[in-house]
Amino acid sequence: MDQSKLPHSPELDMERVQILYANVRTGYIGVSAAIALLFFIANTYASPLAARYWLLGVVIANLPRLWLSLRYGQNKRAGRITEADALKWDRYMALASVIAYAGFVAVIYLPYGNNAVIGTLLCAFVFMLLATGGVLVLSTSYVQVVAFLSLVMFSIIGKFLLLQQPLFYIAVAILCFGYVQLLIHTRRHTRVLIENIALKIENRQSALVDPLTRVGNRRRLALHTEMLFPAAQRSGDPFCLILLDIDFFKRYNDTHGHSAGDELLVKVAEALGQCSRGQDLIVRYGGEEFMVVLPRTALQDAEAIAQRILARVREQTPVTVSAGVAVYNGDDSFETVVKRADEALYHAKDSGRDRYHLAPA
Repeated sequence: MDQSKLPHSPELDMERVQILYANVRTGYIGVSAAIALLFFIANTYASPLAARYWLLGVVIANLPRLWLSLRYGQNKRAGRITEADALKWDRYMALASVIAYAGFVAVIYLPYGNNAVIGTLLCAFVFMLLATGGVLVLSTSYVQVVAFLSLVMFSIIGKFLLLQQPLFYIAVAILCFGYVQLLIHTRRHTRVLIENIALKIENRQSALVDPLTRVGNRRRLALHTEMLFPAAQRSGDPFCLILLDIDFFKRYNDTHGHSAGDELLVKVAEALGQCSRGQDLIVRYGGEEFMVVLPRTALQDAEAIAQRILARVREQTPVTVSAGVAVYNGDDSFETVVKRADEALYHAKDSGRDRYHLAPA
């Protein structure tokens, strides 16, 4: 059940949790059908009163899971789900799901009286159908798959033992063997699925990275701003842009050659990375132009980062950079913020280069 041994990274956790919640929402159709079928079994072979009590209990047990799915959807649309939160949402769903599973399996322990055998067998049949669907729905979370299979299988095994009949003892032995095999194959299936998700992320990220400097490209910037700008509009939190240009890059390229120019671009990108924070996005915006996107950052903090960048480039490269810094003011478009940063950049160049200029807020 230790999921830490499976492929793991913040991006991977985010992706698999998104798949998990999407699958859970889709799975409510099958859950509803299973509830209806189990209610029919309980109503027919136990008693209408017991069936109604069980139905009430299973509905209540599924409320946390339903609420969590809705809450996750709201937070995702609002841009409040981050990679750092992914495992937290996975744990929340695991806890809510265990409660829901316990509500389901309680049906097999209703008082079936003389109909105990037929009622138990029918419930076990529905449980196995649920197990098949559950493994598919929960396949990106091995812990939840194990919890689900364990509750389903041990509820059946426990009831079979209570029937105290030789054939059911044989069935228990078969179920125990099947349970172990299911865990083995489920782990393999989960590993393959997560590795496929990791490959998908790797392919997607390679399309969002500048092949030379290994920082983001314009496409990565577009995807980032699709989340950043609406979130900033809703929350009112400021964000800043630093637009940078290598001073006299063409002269350097002509003097030292294109290979040296490429090496210089890589060094400048490395300097930007050393001066930025984990939440920041560095983008190669043009030939020798770079952009640093600073979420939840006030103008004075962005100014301090710009100062560090200019100093670091001087220390680590034979060139200097000029920069324009602009802050989101709450009522313009992202393109307007970029335009103001660009105007500030040209003001810095016109003022002598190797400096930054703050755009009017």
